[in-house]
Amino acid sequence: MGLVAVALAVLLAAAATGLVLAGQREVTTPPHAAPAPSLALVVVRGEAAAFAAVVGSTGRGRLGAIVVPTELTVTIPGQGDGTVGDALDLPGRQAATAIANLLGVWIDHHAEIPASALAAVVDRVGVEAGGAELDERDVLASLETPGRAGTIAFELVLEGLLRAAPGWEAADLGEADDPTAVAEALTGAAGVDVVVLPAEEGTPGIVRADPEAVRETLVAAFGGPDREVVSVIVLNGSGVPGVGEIVAERIVPGGFRIVVNENASTFDHEETLVVVGSADDVPLGERVRDLLGVGSVSVSVSSGIAPVTVVVGKDLTSGG
Repeated sequence: MGLVAVALAVLLAAAATGLVLAGQREVTTPPHAAPAPSLALVVVRGEAAAFAAVVGSTGRGRLGAIVVPTELTVTIPGQGDGTVGDALDLPGRQAATAIANLLGVWIDHHAEIPASALAAVVDRVGVEAGGAELDERDVLASLETPGRAGTIAFELVLEGLLRAAPGWEAADLGEADDPTAVAEALTGAAGVDVVVLPAEEGTPGIVRADPEAVRETLVAAFGGPDREVVSVIVLNGSGVPGVGEIVAERIVPGGFRIVVNENASTFDHEETLVVVGSADDVPLGERVRDLLGVGSVSVSVSSGIAPVTVVVGKDLTSGG
């Protein structure tokens, strides 16, 4: 039985007892010199499961890689609530925006690699994990196991592959918005320790990532940013589908995260309105308005969920 198959057997047993995913070890790899900030979402898809990793640099000290468990519940901008797995079934840019919203940092590029293509890279360069060499069958078996055990097996494969430093080429990727940029991110991350974003099951069947744990994971993987990401509610008052994605593209890079994405009570809002719950939060509202490039700020009763609510008007969706 191959190494990954053994790991899967152990991990499946642990998952059955309620294992909480987390970075299993300290990041001991010397920090890589970080280039200009650039992150890529890499989705590896097999016939029965898909896995996601964010690779590259936030410009805060080092190159790194984070595996994002697919069972995590997230707010998908422009769509509503779902899981990371649901987000990965969307077109690449939408998937990357959803994962960026989860992490609170912008993801510039995206690529989808078939599991068979990843296995071919493993065969080409030779990959070791736990002192044993992985073969194509090990890799393909690990990438057909959904859930927590599959996520950790994917971590083992990815880390072993990055340590092997294959020198990625655009031809190694499947669909990508910028194959050269994604290949450079993977090549630059050679030798890094891969960190798994912690996942906790509170309500039965609902798996979430604590915001503080997300921040700690960003620091462990990339050196930061070490900041509090501000929650925002987005209400579509324009009637244009998918406006949450437009809002996310503008505010997530500024340190905000959409936590609720719904329709407003009406679709007749001409001007975007940024609502805060107190005068103390007006500066937050002004930051959001400035990032959006449109709208006005007002003070009203707090939602109790987030300090900022954006009611999207037609000025945003008309290209304002």
